[in-house]
Amino acid sequence: MTPEQPIISYDQFMPQPRERRIQIFNEISAENRVLLIQTHIKRWLATNRTRLNSEQVDVVEESIRFISPEKYQEGRDMEQIHREAEALREKAEAVLSREDVVQILSDRPDYVPPIEAQKS
Repeated sequence: MTPEQPIISYDQFMPQPRERRIQIFNEISAENRVLLIQTHIKRWLATNRTRLNSEQVDVVEESIRFISPEKYQEGRDMEQIHREAEALREKAEAVLSREDVVQILSDRPDYVPPIEAQKS
């Protein structure tokens, strides 16, 4: 990360309006982008795991592994990333509900509080 790129946590990022989140996302480092996305998907999975079958859990875990800093760095092969992302989306759509796919694979997910906060 470079000093001029701000670091923002998931809990600071998600309450922002969608337009502001997009602006912030474009200003932060690739590593911070990965942290935000992986945190979201991991929290979503922890919250929803009990209602998912093993195939659904596998697809969500594959989504977590798919997210990497290389996907957001300069000089990346956007066509290859798009093909991989589309294949993952198709796999997710085959086993998850439309709403679940929106929550884990779109830029319009709902904020997921930490598990500890959900229990209070």
